[in-house]
Amino acid sequence: MKRLGLALVLVGGALVACARVRPHERQILAHPGLAQPPWPEQHAAHQHVYQIREGSEGAAGAGGGGCGCN
Repeated sequence: MKRLGLALVLVGGALVACARVRPHERQILAHPGLAQPPWPEQHAAHQHVYQIREGSEGAAGAGGGGCGCN
């Protein structure tokens, strides 16, 4: 009896988790800005270097400019 209940819960959960996504909604869901970086630490390091080179944000609050010498 417990196995039948467990099976019903699993099947019910699987059916609820499925959702139809319309084509115009897929465009929003596939936006690159919504993607999570696979390695957050590496992404943070790359963002830090980019901000130093860009010089527009001052390397996330640290001193320095576009030359990369902070």
